[in-house]
Amino acid sequence: MLDNEKLLVEQARQGPAAFGVLYDHYVNRIFAYTARLMQDDAAAQDVTAVTFQKALEKIRRYKWQDHGFGPWLYRIARNEALSRLRRQKWLSPGQWFGSTELRATETAVQSRQTSHTVQQALARLRPKDRDIIVLRYLEELPSEDVAKILACSTSTVYVRLHRALSRLRTELAQELPTAREVNPHVS
Repeated sequence: MLDNEKLLVEQARQGPAAFGVLYDHYVNRIFAYTARLMQDDAAAQDVTAVTFQKALEKIRRYKWQDHGFGPWLYRIARNEALSRLRRQKWLSPGQWFGSTELRATETAVQSRQTSHTVQQALARLRPKDRDIIVLRYLEELPSEDVAKILACSTSTVYVRLHRALSRLRTELAQELPTAREVNPHVS
């Protein structure tokens, strides 16, 4: 969060010039987030542009929260990306796995040792599952911010994250021979 972000938001409400500073601060982060969600740079550029266009149009209605301006932007980006993905019908089913396998999957995501493999597996997930994993682990947002972006409770974030990681584990199993290779401590 910018040191003077609240002041910049207030100034942006009065005129679009101050919005430029907010744009400069967040544009690369929002693009990276949408690129991970969309799995397509051109689509991510479109979503990023629409995100900032909508933010500029609606900034007068934005009410300042202690968590800052960023979660609001992420929420706009998320809604736009998921809307486009729904229109493209990129949805797929998933399955449940045990907590040991989830820890192995979580470790693989956090360590980024299998970045390319994880990216391919993420691309096959439903957009909602991909979204929560990207927000929490790749964007490295705290669960509280993820909850604000997704408009749900922190406990709901944990449940959805657990389910999304289960589905990611299924996808990673297709790429990785065994969970032991991701985490040798898995029994």
